[in-house]
Amino acid sequence: MNAHRRPHRVAVGLVGLLVGVVAACGGTSGSNASSSTPKIGVVLTYNLPGFWSNYLSYEQKTESDQGVKLIGPDIANVEAKGNEVQQQISDVRTLISQGVQALIVNPADSSAIAPALDYARSKNIPVVTVDVAPDQGSVYMIVRADNLAYGNKSCDYIASHASSPGTIAMIEGDLTSLNARDRAQGCNQVVQQKYPNFTVKAYETKDWDTKGAVDNATTALTAISNLRGIYVHWSVPEDGIIAAEQQKGIFAQVGSQGHVPLVGNDGSPHECDLIRGKQLDATIDQPADKYAYYAVYYAKQAINGQKYAAGQKTDHNSSIVTVAGNLEDALAAPIIEGSNASDASFWCNNK
Repeated sequence: MNAHRRPHRVAVGLVGLLVGVVAACGGTSGSNASSSTPKIGVVLTYNLPGFWSNYLSYEQKTESDQGVKLIGPDIANVEAKGNEVQQQISDVRTLISQGVQALIVNPADSSAIAPALDYARSKNIPVVTVDVAPDQGSVYMIVRADNLAYGNKSCDYIASHASSPGTIAMIEGDLTSLNARDRAQGCNQVVQQKYPNFTVKAYETKDWDTKGAVDNATTALTAISNLRGIYVHWSVPEDGIIAAEQQKGIFAQVGSQGHVPLVGNDGSPHECDLIRGKQLDATIDQPADKYAYYAVYYAKQAINGQKYAAGQKTDHNSSIVTVAGNLEDALAAPIIEGSNASDASFWCNNK
């Protein structure tokens, strides 16, 4: 096994332990935490295979590395059965009543999470959001990659590798998430600016539903006569999209004549396998390891009273920026394709 890519601490006078190889999956441990150990509540939307199951593994490891006690995770999609927003508001209140000193939240809805954030603020409990930025409410820090770059790089790749001008089918995530909106905007921007002979046909998928995304892609395969590529906002539907192409008898390996470029987002281990197998063209690295590490790191720094400002540089190739009135550590979002799919610096190759 390769050595795990270790996230670094923020540069300006901060001390953080480095993350090592994750050895186990599942929930949190922390059974030996002392009374002085910081208690951090965790509220997530999903524990799906791929990105989120790996995130939970990394979070378990960084709990012990950073010397904190994680309470949870509370998984809204499992608990709520369709009403994730209200479940997350309830989970935030419950965790605060249990005495957590900070919260890590992955919002199910960028706007509707505001009441939970307002309640936490009223109780002086700092919140770090991970993966998704709120567009209402106040948080201590957002840990998230540049999602505009996700869409920009994905559709630039498809257009630059297409056989001729035509239509890109964009299988969007749920547009209640700022992530989905940013990825869509990034795709549309690069096509309008660099590829005026291409068009983008968007298909929204409610609740990031895998079946809905595959159904949308299957429709595009049939309905778009000049289809030149498919961009899917996340990784889980990719297998279903490939299977749909195979069922229709139109699947061709990457690099083969008649191939329809397929690009996803997440940078999961399975995606890197698909790229090496010439079934998937590319993905964007969404670093589950760094997401888990820095979500815990900033929550701990919030408890300690550390202050940050927009424009501050980090030593892990990112900057502190402002997103919807809140600070964000905007992590890098490199593209993964055939030429670098085995690069050990990507978390997909360190599981």
